[in-house]
Amino acid sequence: MLDSRLLLVAALGPGLVYCFTLPIYNVVVRNSFSPTHFHLVSTRNIFPSTAATPISIKETSACLLRLLQQKAAATAKECDTLNNEINQLVQSLISSKSYFSPSTCIDGPLFASIHFIGNTPLWEKIGSGAVRNVKGQKYNLDDQSFTNYAEIWGRSLFLKAFGQLGEKGPVQDASLGSASATDDNPFSAIVASLFGLNGGVSKQSNLLPTPYDYEARVTGASVSLWDKFALNLRIEGTGTVRVLYADENLRVFVSPTDTNVTKGGGDWESKGLIVVQVRVDLVYDDWIDTL
Repeated sequence: MLDSRLLLVAALGPGLVYCFTLPIYNVVVRNSFSPTHFHLVSTRNIFPSTAATPISIKETSACLLRLLQQKAAATAKECDTLNNEINQLVQSLISSKSYFSPSTCIDGPLFASIHFIGNTPLWEKIGSGAVRNVKGQKYNLDDQSFTNYAEIWGRSLFLKAFGQLGEKGPVQDASLGSASATDDNPFSAIVASLFGLNGGVSKQSNLLPTPYDYEARVTGASVSLWDKFALNLRIEGTGTVRVLYADENLRVFVSPTDTNVTKGGGDWESKGLIVVQVRVDLVYDDWIDTL
């Protein structure tokens, strides 16, 4: 007869878990584990006759957040190890086609860009590797504005782009990397994907489906030195930011098309680039928002 002892299991990813047992442990796993031992095993070896139970969207988001927090503080070699796990969780959230609230998931503080899938965007290349460089986006739905932010040499030297934001609505075409039928001049999803546009956007509490498109029009930019001296730049463009997933802690965007800048600037991103952002205080708790 089986003992009703305690086996503690924490999900890590598809088919994998961390498991450990208390000093008195179940005979089912006695041959596989030592008392109080903690290591990585396959769920298929423990429960060969039971299909793995899918974790919820909330649990997937929490797992992804922990990995993104690790990546934000990791070395380049450690990032390579984390990327595959992050990509799997990102795809799970995208596939969930969940709903989001603009008032809590889009409006608010800066969200830092921590992970991307696709060709390395220009905004990722411009910063020095010698210091920490925060990059991200901030939306204000009250005045329908946005700010794109990219540090070049920490807070000593950074770039800002700003403009107006509008709504396009749910995406009918299921192809995530393609422009919707109303796309005219897409600009991008990071330094151009928040560049507001013709229509307004309401700070509504209603839940919206994903994928969901916002339009943007960038109206200007500046380079700041020591947050005291600023050089204004003549940059203009229009574009689309497509929300694939969003909650209060993290969000996933995609660029439906290549960058299209109408004045100044260059090609910031290529079509299909997926960017994952985390609320800045969850990854850089010492970062002070002055935007």
